[in-house]
Amino acid sequence: MNTSHPRLGLLGFGEAAGRLARDFSQAGFTSILGYSRSGARAQPGDLVHRRAQAAGVTLVKTVGTLAKKSDIIIAMTPGKSALPALKKIRKYLRPDHLYVDASSNSAHNMEQAAALVGNAAKFVDASIMGPVDLMGIKVPFVASGPHAAAFRDLMTPHGMVINVVGANPGDASAMKLIRSVLMKGLAMLLLETMEAAQRRNILDAVIEDSSVTFNEIPFQKIIKRYVGGTAVHCERRIHEMKECLELLQGMGSTDRATKATIAMLRDMVKMGMPQQFKVEPDTIHPVIDALIAARAKAA
Repeated sequence: MNTSHPRLGLLGFGEAAGRLARDFSQAGFTSILGYSRSGARAQPGDLVHRRAQAAGVTLVKTVGTLAKKSDIIIAMTPGKSALPALKKIRKYLRPDHLYVDASSNSAHNMEQAAALVGNAAKFVDASIMGPVDLMGIKVPFVASGPHAAAFRDLMTPHGMVINVVGANPGDASAMKLIRSVLMKGLAMLLLETMEAAQRRNILDAVIEDSSVTFNEIPFQKIIKRYVGGTAVHCERRIHEMKECLELLQGMGSTDRATKATIAMLRDMVKMGMPQQFKVEPDTIHPVIDALIAARAKAA
């Protein structure tokens, strides 16, 4: 493998792959191949053909050609196509190949993909953690598996941003999905909060007041404070959240997130969190471990 500028093969050549390829070309890569079903049929003037030309990519007609002429294969197919695409190319893989699955997929499917590759190549589970169209090659990747560090060490000198997050295939994909629990859940909380604020005609005041907290305190400290503080004070916070629910319902406002908060607080009381945590712990680990242990006992 040429470690200065390895030969790149892009399995799947949509907009994201095209954007990355353009940056790879600017970073000095001179051998970039792309394969997709539409690309294999593309004629001069077709969208995928124009995208390839703009990115300095040579479209190939078979996955066999892609594998033969590549050192690193980065799969950027839609999630549902990832395993079928892997099955199609697997017989062409070599032990010196680095096969990086960057499709949007579940942790379970990544584990299946790693098992399918086996010793045929070096498998890496990778997840893209930002907008490729805006950030290009600087978009953050997280990677996991035994060969994730090799992917990082090979590609970060050329401008990629890769963080190794786990030893097992599936860890990177799980991280992306778990992060979505926070980000999408936070969006729902904001929608519920801001709807209620607008119904009371205090929307701008609520935004300003809430922003002070989140602007002034580092988010790691917010996590520690909220998790630890809830373990200690979950019982008394149920009363306050019931008042929140009464207010929202009285205004006809959305209340799903508030109901879920009350349910979680009640669970923590039943788990005996106030008895276990008289004061906030120094880290969140004891609280999370206690939650997991209590759920395992209940199950």
